[in-house]
Amino acid sequence: MKIFFVGSPQLADGYKITGVYPIAVSSEDEFLRALEGLALSDEVGIVLIDSDYIPAVREKIEKLKTRSRLPIFVEVPGRKSGTAVDLKAMLSRIMGVKV
Repeated sequence: MKIFFVGSPQLADGYKITGVYPIAVSSEDEFLRALEGLALSDEVGIVLIDSDYIPAVREKIEKLKTRSRLPIFVEVPGRKSGTAVDLKAMLSRIMGVKV
């Protein structure tokens, strides 16, 4: 299973360094098409999604999440969403348990 990142080109470069497969997008349409394509792949285990694109397509992302168990979609902070991230809350949400 592979881990992918879908989001801004600047962040995609950073994820590539860590071994994550990046998909750089520059519009909400590209973002949604990339997510839909990854949702259909059997090779994808986790998709990290740039939170800057979430507000415009949240409903469609929720539908993708309910289609099957994999891939798991995880929202990660984007460049515009700021650096104030509650990592404890994020881990709790990802793992499904209170940390």
